[in-house]
Amino acid sequence: DIQANISSVAARVNMAPVHKMKAFLSSAAAALLLHFCEVLILLAYLIFILKVDFGTRTIYVLLTAFVGSVMGLSFGTLISALVKKGEGVKIAIFTCFTMLCSFLSGMMNQGVKYKVDTELPLLSWMNPVNKLTDSFYCLYYYDTLSKYALNMAAITGFALIYCLATYLIIRRR
Repeated sequence: DIQANISSVAARVNMAPVHKMKAFLSSAAAALLLHFCEVLILLAYLIFILKVDFGTRTIYVLLTAFVGSVMGLSFGTLISALVKKGEGVKIAIFTCFTMLCSFLSGMMNQGVKYKVDTELPLLSWMNPVNKLTDSFYCLYYYDTLSKYALNMAAITGFALIYCLATYLIIRRR
């Protein structure tokens, strides 16, 4: 909503005497707040209605959900900055990429995750959804947090790369 040649809302935003990066960061912060509140509602439903017990690692589940939200938002802003088409095209690209990454991370078939991990380990490490699901797996299966910390560092790295790329794309427009 800050690219004046994409929408009429963006054209009005660009007419305001506010720096473009400030407008971008404030709208991204609002989107992150809204998304994370939705995730908190989902987690509250899991904990209080479905009685899912996260044990002593609930704070790590919340941290993973937050970092995952940041990564998802930063990837969405990157797609939005790269694609100069309408909102529908951007959503389609985002959804297709997310579904492909979800499939490769075993969210639809566990056998696929095993195949990718054993035969294409680089693809496994380059898949942001795989790192996110592995973070939750680490919290559930392992006693130590070392592999969890590695996955969280990878997710944070993805988010930083997406943010930097978005910044480099929109800074001169």
